[in-house]
Amino acid sequence: MDSQATPFQWVTTTSALLAALRTPDNQTIWVGFDQRYRGILERFAQRLGLGSDDAADVAQQTLVEFARDFRAGKYQRDRGRLSAWIVGIARHRAIDALRARQRRPVRGSSALPDQPDDQAVDIWEEEQAQEILRRAFEQLRGNTRHTPRTLAVFEQVAIRGTPPGEVAATFDLCVDEVYRIKNRVTGQLRAVYQRIAREYE
Repeated sequence: MDSQATPFQWVTTTSALLAALRTPDNQTIWVGFDQRYRGILERFAQRLGLGSDDAADVAQQTLVEFARDFRAGKYQRDRGRLSAWIVGIARHRAIDALRARQRRPVRGSSALPDQPDDQAVDIWEEEQAQEILRRAFEQLRGNTRHTPRTLAVFEQVAIRGTPPGEVAATFDLCVDEVYRIKNRVTGQLRAVYQRIAREYE
């Protein structure tokens, strides 16, 4: 796992996260919350049609709004999942940004300001899954006995989707060995992925 995420790795479920966030002035938890969600928020906003700078602004606005509303006691877990609440905030901030941009003359801009709620949720879930996969692979890379070459083979064939024959030629392997590496590492990665995924439940 990368060093930036280390201070937050012990918060293993959303329930634990929410309980910790209620502790006054717990900066470690708030920093960890930021690390968990900022990247997803930025990519989510980009998928809704924003450029990288505007997406970064939306992520920041969403995190600030979440912190303000959470501290004010506006979020109740029994009324819905945390991710649904964050999606709602981010979607509205992204729509605001898109509308503001469309009031300015932007050549070639075709993004629509109104995205269906179900589409926004689908986009969020896809980006969250990609973030979990990224974190899982980084953890596996840092805590495995596999060689860097084995992990490079796996990354190419299983994550980047490179055809097995092409991977075999690149690494001077037979295709069967590429499949064996893929199957062996996939089982280990799945276990790490499932553990990290529970943090977002």
